[in-house]
Amino acid sequence: MELIMHFRERMKSLPIEVQTVASKTFNDLSFPCQMMVIWAKEPEFQIIVIAHLKEMEDKTIEIYGPIENSNLFDYIEKQVLNSNFVKLIGRDEVKNSLAHIFTWLLRNYNPLSPLRPGIFVKTRIRFDEPYSVGWLVVGNLLRCDIKELIDNCIKEIISTARPSFPASPPEEKVILEGFGAYVRPPIWIGEVPKPKSFREKVLGLPLWEYSSQRVVMDVYKGFPVIVLRNGYIAIGIKEKSKALEFLNEMMATLLLLGIQTHVIREVDLGEATFKEKSAQWSAPISPETWPYVSQFVINEVKVRNAIKLAELITTNERMKSLISLLHEAYTYFMNTEYKQALIMSWVILEDFYIEDLLSSTISKITSDKKRLEKIENWNIDQKIEVLNISHVISNEEYDLLMEIKKARNDVVHEGKAPGKEIVEKCLNLASRVVQKYIGTYFGELLPKLF
Repeated sequence: MELIMHFRERMKSLPIEVQTVASKTFNDLSFPCQMMVIWAKEPEFQIIVIAHLKEMEDKTIEIYGPIENSNLFDYIEKQVLNSNFVKLIGRDEVKNSLAHIFTWLLRNYNPLSPLRPGIFVKTRIRFDEPYSVGWLVVGNLLRCDIKELIDNCIKEIISTARPSFPASPPEEKVILEGFGAYVRPPIWIGEVPKPKSFREKVLGLPLWEYSSQRVVMDVYKGFPVIVLRNGYIAIGIKEKSKALEFLNEMMATLLLLGIQTHVIREVDLGEATFKEKSAQWSAPISPETWPYVSQFVINEVKVRNAIKLAELITTNERMKSLISLLHEAYTYFMNTEYKQALIMSWVILEDFYIEDLLSSTISKITSDKKRLEKIENWNIDQKIEVLNISHVISNEEYDLLMEIKKARNDVVHEGKAPGKEIVEKCLNLASRVVQKYIGTYFGELLPKLF
């Protein structure tokens, strides 16, 4: 009652144009006004339903409770929702509004961090007649500072009557517009923040405060690249297929440097726009363990080095194909897709390693093109046999290649799934081959750089 009286006294002193907009807010206690109070205890909170009902006397207040929280839902269902007050407003509308308030309360109430007393939620129950709103009061309305509460209500009404339109801030410069994705498996770039208080030790760190920090801002093949602390990487290319290609070149290079990264698929990509101070991006697949740092932690310098190294490696199409094949094989293997992993690894061994070994060996003996053309038509069995007989590959490597080839034939011709062990052997050999190719490539490239 005191709340309604104080409100009306204050409203009298306000201009008529302000008084007329009160009904557009959540704070109108003008004539006629009725209240219904649902009062819960332990912990104590109240839901206040305010209405302007012509069928009821002004300043009518109905109080339900205090009610034990364990019985609250049953009590509301049987008593409150069947009251005449609720029927005049609309039972479904009140029920939906109460559900919204309880949902907020369940999400935000923490017994270890109790909410301070006050009004936390205001919601419209009906958007047509009769005017009706709901308030969630943590604590007890009778123990609230009535003057402060009315002051806040009046401020909201005045704000609605005279909305302020601040000058628009200057448009931020766009520094990247393109596509991005999260690195998988999840990584954390840079030093992991340490808990400073007992609260943080128990509840964990609010890592979302750190996760969107830009730890790397670089350029890849003329396009801007931004990497966030939580492993999100974006490149400023508007052509989706090209963005995917370049991002995977960087991911493949990270793999060469020992960072276990999977291939980014088109489904993983989302649009990204980064401005000087703000950013907006989407990623269908986010880190599975975020915001908890159980991810692999890497130094940001390693990421910068990978970006530079990827640009250098992929200027050579053969090196680009090799790291891409190895990256695909590794991703398939980690996803237990052993057939695909074996085929991808075998392509490296057959089309690059064995082919180049044979070509290099024969070219030392003859340069006759006709004779060389005959050798090109040999099958893979014949090529491996010749390499072993000529001692270019050892007996151990010969045995391994033949074992892998048999598993590969079983996959291609019979659809037989290979075992993890043989696929892992094939992948390890392919990895060593690629590392050797990359080493030779840089060895030949270095003199040209100086």
